[in-house]
Amino acid sequence: MSLNRVYEIVVLICFLYSIYLWISKNKSKQQFFFFLYLLLIIVVDIIPVNFPFLVNCNRNILFLGYILISVCYFGTIYYKSIPNNIFKILTVCFCSIFILFNIYIFQKTELGKLNFISIISLPVLFIFFSIAWFMYKLKNVDEKRITKHFLFWISSGLLIWSVFFIFRAIPMYFLQKNDSQLLSFLITVFSVINIMVYFLFLIGLIFAQNERTPRRN
Repeated sequence: MSLNRVYEIVVLICFLYSIYLWISKNKSKQQFFFFLYLLLIIVVDIIPVNFPFLVNCNRNILFLGYILISVCYFGTIYYKSIPNNIFKILTVCFCSIFILFNIYIFQKTELGKLNFISIISLPVLFIFFSIAWFMYKLKNVDEKRITKHFLFWISSGLLIWSVFFIFRAIPMYFLQKNDSQLLSFLITVFSVINIMVYFLFLIGLIFAQNERTPRRN
């Protein structure tokens, strides 16, 4: 079985489990929106590969949508989870600039290409969110074990994915011309990282089972 197939299976397991939590366990809004995020991954990264006849638009448009929605989703999650005014202001500023910049650049470039700066800026933003959350938890220790927090697993996954993505993306064009074997190795390693990250997300969903959605009277 190829690594891409394993990756797709792990993503689908996360997706189905998140639906189970949402429907059967009355989970928090945080987990519900994670179900939507996983649906986005399936639409952008799995369906076009396995069922290309279902995708009538340029795939880069889908990736732009993924980038913008990911920024909005994770920006909102971390904005609500870290009660620090400086972080909140920075998050709003960074996300707004990021979204406007990507829309502007995408309109100015060829439809078949994604701007390199746009691609790199997404993991940089993820690193900012993840490190900010870890710093906040280190300064505000509570009785709950850090591994019981849903965002511990999400932040760990995003941090690992972002670092390896940057390491793979920056030398990609150089290696494409000068060392295709090393590029192939990096792509394989990154596929393994993708699988590991979604395993972390799945663990996060499992450990967050006690996060109930507040009921309205």
